Amino acid sequence: MAAAAARRTAKEMDPPPPPVDRLSNLPDAQLDDILNRLTLRDAVRTSAISRAWRRRWESVHGLALSFPDGTPCSAVDSILLRHIGGVSRFAFTLHAADSSADPRVDDWLVALSRRGGRVGVESISINLQAAKGFFSTPLHSSIFSCARLVSLNLHSFSIPPLPVGFAGFPLLRELYLSHIVYTIDDDENRLQGMVHGSPLLRLLYLDEVDAPGDFVIEAPNLQSLTLISSEMKSDWRFGELPCLQYASIDVAEYMQHGLPVEDGYGFLEFLARFSQVRELILNSPTYTFRIHGVPFTFHNLKSLELWTQFNFMHHILLMFSILRTSPNLEILKIKLRRQGMIANPEFLNAQWTDGMCPNLQVVQITSAEGWLPLSFMKLILSKVSLLRTLSVDECPASQDDPLNELLNCTIASAQAQVLFKDKLDEINFDRMKFAEKDSPKERA
Repeated sequence: MAAAAARRTAKEMDPPPPPVDRLSNLPDAQLDDILNRLTLRDAVRTSAISRAWRRRWESVHGLALSFPDGTPCSAVDSILLRHIGGVSRFAFTLHAADSSADPRVDDWLVALSRRGGRVGVESISINLQAAKGFFSTPLHSSIFSCARLVSLNLHSFSIPPLPVGFAGFPLLRELYLSHIVYTIDDDENRLQGMVHGSPLLRLLYLDEVDAPGDFVIEAPNLQSLTLISSEMKSDWRFGELPCLQYASIDVAEYMQHGLPVEDGYGFLEFLARFSQVRELILNSPTYTFRIHGVPFTFHNLKSLELWTQFNFMHHILLMFSILRTSPNLEILKIKLRRQGMIANPEFLNAQWTDGMCPNLQVVQITSAEGWLPLSFMKLILSKVSLLRTLSVDECPASQDDPLNELLNCTIASAQAQVLFKDKLDEINFDRMKFAEKDSPKERA
């Protein structure tokens, strides 16, 4: 009995076996998958888990190097020096107080282009606008060696010549260019070359891109296009865009420098390239031109957002011309840039034709400093038979009892509601998604 008790006591005094490190004993593929699902900060912090994890993040392939705003350039240098594996994503925004990033961006791009590994870099986003201003930094030509890019986002660069034998970006699906200049020192157009060399391109975002020369943009798989050009004098010409579903066009100042516009035909020729879209955002041109109707139909258009003003007759005529040729339109958004109405109610009523806007259900108007086009709003209420909601962002005090004035007019739809600012929270305006797109500012 005593001997048995002694054996039990000795057994109880033995140290417990070391715990099994099940995490470190996972297959390498699973460990890499865990690291690739983490943010860069968390991936580096895994070094504290155990000795086996101390340097594992440095060699994992496919790590996303997304640096938060304000990251010093020295930190980027340190990460790229320590991490020897392939990189799936690289994202950096220059801190406003840092003026030393230019030469390092070249080094970073060279390093990224040489780290193919099993998977080459798929996404690059570099924004130098914060401290450098527009068009200040020449882009290193090594960017054209990143053949596995799926997404490219550049802000405030000048684009170098395309290298001889450039095969394009065969996998590129998203291209964001903001405040970019293509210098003239050869006969090629580099923007056209980049787009044509990207046969899978689905999203193209061009914000103040200076691409001089005679060129045509064609993209067989493009679904989403944003074009903002208020100061650049590029002659924007678009060819076949058979898959385009979403277009946001703001060329209000540019068009007077580009295509001929004396009778509006240059602008209509330009607009015709987007006639197949399901969602259109259009900033109406600021210059004066005559328009006698739109000679094509927006058969697929479901949502239209117009930045316009009712004190320009060509703006009013353009708006009605588009509405008359959009038989399937369901959502209309009017953003007013200025106050004032140049047309009387009789003229507006004469623009409305039989069978116009048969599917329109939602109209949303953003006022200009509290001013609203009441005569146009009355027209909408009296003509649109399927209207569910007419909403505005203001209830102007300067206009005599606008709510009663609208509610007392003829209303064509029994379901119609008129909502002013204090009532807008009662209805949910779910934005209809007709194409895959995200805010470019969030991707930067």
